[in-house]
Amino acid sequence: MGVAHDTEPGRATVTWEVPTPGHARALGLAPLRPTLVHRYTSAAVDGSGTRTAVTSFSAVAVAEVPELARYRDRADGRASAELWRAYDWMRTAGLTLHHRDTISPVPPSVRVTRQVHDQWERPLEVTDLTVEARQEALVYEFTLPAAD
Repeated sequence: MGVAHDTEPGRATVTWEVPTPGHARALGLAPLRPTLVHRYTSAAVDGSGTRTAVTSFSAVAVAEVPELARYRDRADGRASAELWRAYDWMRTAGLTLHHRDTISPVPPSVRVTRQVHDQWERPLEVTDLTVEARQEALVYEFTLPAAD
């Protein structure tokens, strides 16, 4: 998950918890089943708005990606957690990633929902990114590193 260049450094944490009902449905999780949840918050340098992102990982992602599995025991919401390499880790684990982003106006904000599946259509993660829309442009940049 990338951060726009016009933001202050943010705060990122992970927890082991029951995701929102929407995330649970998208990930195919049983009701009330906990999973790895990553939260990121940042503010624009000029104070014009904040960005929050909540990512829930599927049981498949946690089971098949060793770097994500290692977070389970320390997912208490207190320690800083940077998962910006999560897509690299998934690819290293042999998963081909398919992204689908949906942008929805939620005045006074904009929400981007990203769903990521592997080559077998198994859900890996779902992210809700909410951006305060005060005169701010939403710029989406994504780079998928070349495979080794």
